[in-house]
Parts: sequence; structure tokens; C-alpha cells
Amino acid sequence: MSEESKITIGNKPLIDYIVSLAILFNQGIRRIIIRGSGDKISKAIAVYNALKERMGDAVKLNDVRIGSENRRGRMVSYIEIVVEKVL
Repeated sequence: MSEESKITIGNKPLIDYIVSLAILFNQGIRRIIIRGSGDKISKAIAVYNALKERMGDAVKLNDVRIGSENRRGRMVSYIEIVVEKVL
């Protein structure tokens, strides 16, 4: 099984992403990147905060990356929140 996985935040309810993250951690994934771009940046942060609230010290914030990328001729901001399961 891969050591790293990525979840891109979209229009699903917040709880769907939290459940997906918990399932990935239970399947043995150690590091997950939560990625939100444009108007989904705040939702990506909310997913991390809800995950941390539910899992507590079982997860830790490893890294936060921010930047912009060109999408169809427009610059779109993004955030990548790297979360790691504590063994």
C-alpha cells in the first residue's frame, strides 16, 4: 500500500471528506495531502480542523503549502495541508 495519498476538496459535505480520511488512515496510509483550490481553500482548512478535533493526537500537521497555478488562463490559489498519522 502507498505511504501517501491526496484528497482534493470539492462540493461534497464536510463529513464525507473526514470519513474518507479516517478510512485511508485505517487502511495504512501514513500521510495524506488535503488540497483545496479557489473557493475550496476554506473548506480544506475546515476538513483539517474537524479531523484534528475528532482524531486528536493521533494525527499531526506535517506541512502546509500555498501557491497559485494557471487554470485556463487564470491564476487560481491553492492550499495543500499535509497530515500524518502518528504511530
